[in-house]
Amino acid sequence: MIVVGQTTRPSARSVISQSLTPPAHPQKRVDDALIEFPLAPGQEKYGSIDGKKMHAYVVDLANIAKRYRDNGHPKYWGRVIGSSADHETNEWLLGKFKSFGLSDAHIQDLPLAPQWVPSDWKVEVTAGGQRVELTSAQPTYETGAFSEAELDAAWVGRGSEADFIGRDVKGKAVFVETMQQAGNTGGVARAGEKGAAVVFQVSMLPGNMRMQDYPARGTKTAFALGNDDGNTARTMIEKAGGQPVKVKVHLTVSLVPGLSTGTVWGTLPGKSDETIFVTTHKDGWFEAATDNASGVASTLGLVEYYSRIPQAQRPRTMVFVGLDGHHNGNTGHAGLTQIVQNFDKLFANTVLIFNNEHPATIASQSRPRYYPGNEIVWANTYLPLEWFAGGKTFPEVKAIAWKAFKEFGQSVELDENPSSPASDLTTFQGVLNTARPGYVLQDHIALLDAGEYHYYFHTDWETPEQVPWTGLQASTRAFAKIIDEVNKLPLSKLRK
Repeated sequence: MIVVGQTTRPSARSVISQSLTPPAHPQKRVDDALIEFPLAPGQEKYGSIDGKKMHAYVVDLANIAKRYRDNGHPKYWGRVIGSSADHETNEWLLGKFKSFGLSDAHIQDLPLAPQWVPSDWKVEVTAGGQRVELTSAQPTYETGAFSEAELDAAWVGRGSEADFIGRDVKGKAVFVETMQQAGNTGGVARAGEKGAAVVFQVSMLPGNMRMQDYPARGTKTAFALGNDDGNTARTMIEKAGGQPVKVKVHLTVSLVPGLSTGTVWGTLPGKSDETIFVTTHKDGWFEAATDNASGVASTLGLVEYYSRIPQAQRPRTMVFVGLDGHHNGNTGHAGLTQIVQNFDKLFANTVLIFNNEHPATIASQSRPRYYPGNEIVWANTYLPLEWFAGGKTFPEVKAIAWKAFKEFGQSVELDENPSSPASDLTTFQGVLNTARPGYVLQDHIALLDAGEYHYYFHTDWETPEQVPWTGLQASTRAFAKIIDEVNKLPLSKLRK
């Protein structure tokens, strides 16, 4: 936040050595603290999958995003689809595929519909002669432009129906508290339905993170807002004692035509024409270290591991796909759309589709008991992964995955995702539904997905320090073990 006419400080933190700006901790401190699980006897061949080497790829990808930011895009930045950072990422990944000897390594260019791009915005709150700029305000993806106006402020807590009883929010700037892990009350959409001119969803997490949220949930103009800025706005409303508190807002947005993206392909031929697909999306907001530099890095760890095995010893052909991504809302999924258009050709003999997304995140806790400050505290290990492996149709794959995760020290949720895989495999199914109504991918081909979505997701605090090399190592070794064990199963156990 910026307070005009006086000096202010961020919300109180404790005396522990956390920075008030990202990253929370220096990389060296994180690296030195992390717990490395030793390889179990008999698993020595997986020792070549090196977490520290993969982490260097995470840093490379974060640096691509920062170069884009520093080249004239200080507010809306990242490996944004259609941007120069997107194309630099494609060339970088293609170079890695070629360096490991993948055949038919190429970028498949994909035209894009006009892309939503916010170019300038500002949010200020005024009360009692004090004016504060809310610097963490980040426009929600695909939200509408807003001509500069000064609106009355309204605070509605969690935004449940009970919070709106007796409240008239029509034409106002409405503040709603939200947090991914706390459940969705529908407050943002409800505020829009009740006539709010602008809705601010205030993060309930400590700090003042900028979050790129999407979609706008039925509200024409919406912003995400950090906790410190949200608390500042609430305090100003409280102290005003019922007198008007004004919110000044402007947002400039354009739809940029003529952009393109790309899918990056590479193949490791095996002894048979049966295939295993490994997909990973490349895009992301801000440094996008977990989402999804970590998945790209883990995929490259698998590429290097399997490229060292002679073709005669690779039972099946492996196809590695760097997807354009999905962070561009209603105009997204260009790569998956093209894949679905060629579904029969690509997946005629596919036995496994593995989507590598968010495979390593530092363990953290929000506002732990007995800590005097207001912060997210980091630990020296990694978080458990949500996972899906085969589902009800392919129980052998589920058993293989569960055993591999335990063998390599990769913590996972006790239960497999109950109905379907998350992330881009869910997106894949959605795109597939348009071409093949009623066709359920997981009922026909074995699917594997394991990833994590936590506090720093889609924020400017999602830096490489948040991706533990030990987690990259454990998850990627487990993924390789799963693939190796799946390769021992016949086609009949993996394809319906």
